Amino acid sequence: IDKPFIDKATRKDWVRFGYDNLYPQLCLDLANSSPLQKAILENKLSYLYGAGISKIEDNIYTPNLSETWGQLLYKCMTDYTYLEAFAIQVIMTESGNKFLFYHQPVDQVRLGQYNDYNMIEKAYLCTNWSKIYSSKGNVAEIKMWGSETPKKGERYLMYFKKHQLGEYYYAIPSWMSAANYVAADAALSQYYNNYIRNNFSANLAIKYPMEPDEEKKQELYENLQRSFGGSENAGNILLLFGENGVSPEISSIESVNADLYNSVCDTVKLAIVSANRLTSPILAGISTSSGFSSKSDEIIAATVQYRLTVINSERQFILDAFNDLLVMNGYKRVLTIEDYNLAKEFEGSIEDNTDKQNQGIGADDSEDQKVDDSKAENNVETKEVE
Repeated sequence: IDKPFIDKATRKDWVRFGYDNLYPQLCLDLANSSPLQKAILENKLSYLYGAGISKIEDNIYTPNLSETWGQLLYKCMTDYTYLEAFAIQVIMTESGNKFLFYHQPVDQVRLGQYNDYNMIEKAYLCTNWSKIYSSKGNVAEIKMWGSETPKKGERYLMYFKKHQLGEYYYAIPSWMSAANYVAADAALSQYYNNYIRNNFSANLAIKYPMEPDEEKKQELYENLQRSFGGSENAGNILLLFGENGVSPEISSIESVNADLYNSVCDTVKLAIVSANRLTSPILAGISTSSGFSSKSDEIIAATVQYRLTVINSERQFILDAFNDLLVMNGYKRVLTIEDYNLAKEFEGSIEDNTDKQNQGIGADDSEDQKVDDSKAENNVETKEVE
């Protein structure tokens, strides 16, 4: 999968994102088709959002009429996780002293050209860019924030992305450097599905000494497919009858070396993990052999390093943008994210298990003691009777 072509020709109102202007959709389709890439991105989103926004003052208005700051932040973080950019629509209220902020799905955004002052004045929104050529009326034009003094009731768009060398318009997800490996992971899942559906391999070749007519060929194929295709038919007996004393020739097909597929899987996983800047494959749910005494220690160490090298800077980039929104409405920069204390969580879990085990042992010891005491009393009573 090649790097996206970004059209800077002035003959168009908007700058095309990819040869077919559908590069964001390509990224989303790739991520959703690969089990590993999907899991990594969803885990990253969990790390970014953490336990959510810390409690803020009650006198701070919500960003719009239907959402909290946490809900708006989560939507923007989702866009950023998958496409490394997010967008917000800004509307000045009728009173003129406040602004409303709404999430704008960033995959629906296309930017206009830079003007002579190195500023983008307009953007274009469409819910389905693949259909604009059949119906151009579904593209809406919107002014970029900062292109003019804000007017009451006017909508403006803010587009946020980190600086990327050589990319002046759109954000290119860093994980797309492993796009071919992500596509390979998706292809492997399809391969294994077909592998199972076809009884794990085409392990028999049946050669007929005569050429039957097309109707007979189709009948033979359907009968064999019905009898031996699919995982539920594995191990069935193959029974064929010869015609006019001539029987079909059956030969086995040697399966491809399984080590080759294991090697491919390992290479694909390693490339995807590296492209996503994971500090350890264990963060993607991939088991590792390390020098840690326990998996919990390895997870904690990998998570701390992942936060320091990746999560903290990207989270701060998003929070800076949101705190600027608060400042626009006259508030202080107060939005922060609470993180889960993994060490404490694991420690608490271990302590709970230890307590339960200790309680169980204590209970058993107590019951055993009661039985022993009972036996002793019975022995005493027996001796007294005698």
